[in-house]
Amino acid sequence: MRCTSCGSILRKTDRREEMADLEEDATDGQQADYFAAELSGDHGAWNIAIVEYHCPKCDLWIEVQQEALADYREFILGWHQKASEEDDYFSRFVFEYLAFIAHLKNNLFFGATSDRNVIQSLKRDPMRQGRYAERVKSDKHLLGVVQQLLEELKERPLHNSSLDLDYPEIDRWWNSSAPHPSTDETLPSGLIRSVDDWENLVEFWYSVRNNLFHGGKSPNVKRDCFLVEHAFKTLKVFMDEELRDFSK
Repeated sequence: MRCTSCGSILRKTDRREEMADLEEDATDGQQADYFAAELSGDHGAWNIAIVEYHCPKCDLWIEVQQEALADYREFILGWHQKASEEDDYFSRFVFEYLAFIAHLKNNLFFGATSDRNVIQSLKRDPMRQGRYAERVKSDKHLLGVVQQLLEELKERPLHNSSLDLDYPEIDRWWNSSAPHPSTDETLPSGLIRSVDDWENLVEFWYSVRNNLFHGGKSPNVKRDCFLVEHAFKTLKVFMDEELRDFSK
């Protein structure tokens, strides 16, 4: 959506549901129905959906009202379930990543304007970082998977082949959770430094996605199979935790 004043692309800042206001001339029956809906939490016909946008250039805030918000849970849960049903890790990772990015963009960080901004926002999420770190430390199998990944990337850092398959380079977004790439050239790039290195684990998921979606990963290459398998296994744990309350 674009700003009607300057034509700039608006940033989505909120999407929520709330009760419509009760009109002053409402009948006794309408008032009773309204207060019953308010007390029960089931807004029913009184429910309105609001999507809020902001234009940074004009500092203009716009609220768009709808009858209901689009519910992406069915798609996200479907892709997540499909990932577990596939026979090969390449297909599993593709479906898990679809669920992952849809969840981030539509449920967590809908104000971000691109996949990269969403990924950087996840890197800066201390609650999810702490929760994942605790899961790694308490799950011996997951810990082993992460440690295998650390060892492989330490020996051969991950390059980005999405821009040039012939001459892949290590992306500058490693070691960065900021809105811009890292400028610290002393830090090792293309690898996950420890089991607590949340920002580079998230970058690993995104890098494997880029390489795979742009033709830089092959099921006939042993290392590619290893990276995609470990990307799926580590990402699935995150999504299992994120979606456990979705179906309730």
